Amino acid sequence: MTATAALAIGGLLSGCSGGEERAESPKLGQCDTLLGARNVEAGVKTTGGSDVEVGGTPQADVLADRLAREAKQWQESDLQHTRYTGCRMGAFEGDEISGTVDATVEWSALSLGMMDSPENSRTWRRANPSVYVEPEAAPGLARLIAACAVPGAIASQPSDLPLQFDVASLGTELRWELLSTFARSVVEEMDCTKPPVIPSALPAAAS
Repeated sequence: MTATAALAIGGLLSGCSGGEERAESPKLGQCDTLLGARNVEAGVKTTGGSDVEVGGTPQADVLADRLAREAKQWQESDLQHTRYTGCRMGAFEGDEISGTVDATVEWSALSLGMMDSPENSRTWRRANPSVYVEPEAAPGLARLIAACAVPGAIASQPSDLPLQFDVASLGTELRWELLSTFARSVVEEMDCTKPPVIPSALPAAAS
């Protein structure tokens, strides 16, 4: 792993300390439900540590409720959004961080209209009219945005305030499996007027 990737991935564990749950706790089982049991197992293996700590709120219905409440209060002038950690797994060898898997969701500062710009079209892939994917948003980080019209929100919310899912881990294929499963789990709990379709395969780059 390069120093840049280590910084991008390992730094995501900041704030995880003595209050976090150990891997044998129910939280790891909840991460299985949120991210997929095989994906979690593979993710833990990539961290390379023998001591795993689990944090976050690995409950799709709780995350969906918090996101919906925030969307209903949103105004176009609001530029700051709360980031919610779905599942964070950090591995240690002694006192040293050996790796992390981190899955977060928030309402995005990006809009769907921005995806057509020349700059964004170079890095974002269109899955369908409601979903775009950025496989390498940063070293070791994949991102997905999805339109979700929340009942009770203002009319511009679906296009101007899409959901944003981020997953940091090693391995491009694993990141996509974690990201797509995470997004699908949360979207299924959201009361979207027209639920976005999260693809099972990573969208191909534009030719």
